[in-house]
Amino acid sequence: MDVLGWLWWLFASFFALLWSVVWFLLGGWVSTLAQIVVIVLVVFCFRYGWRRAPAELMSRTAGFTRFAWGWMRSGGEQRRPIAERTSEGSRSRRRSRRQPGDVRINVSTCMTLLMLAGLWLIAATL
Repeated sequence: MDVLGWLWWLFASFFALLWSVVWFLLGGWVSTLAQIVVIVLVVFCFRYGWRRAPAELMSRTAGFTRFAWGWMRSGGEQRRPIAERTSEGSRSRRRSRRQPGDVRINVSTCMTLLMLAGLWLIAATL
């Protein structure tokens, strides 16, 4: 019976860790989007006045929404790569492009990995 308790504890700990990471990421995205909306609204209020700003913002948002929806709907089309459009001579001179599977780690990735390792250590000590 102790084995079932251990398995339940392992299962619950894994999902608690997973939920904490999801909640951390979701909270960051939501607060970032809220800050962007507030900044845009303040800019529109300064530019158009507080009475006309919401209407201007909605009209601009509608245009952007149409653009984004059209872009998402056209995602299935494959365009010809630039390399196929260039001549043979210019192909030999261009720099090597990044191939699938290449790993280039930047500071943001390192910080994210450190945060995940810290969350794992915190969960392991509890």
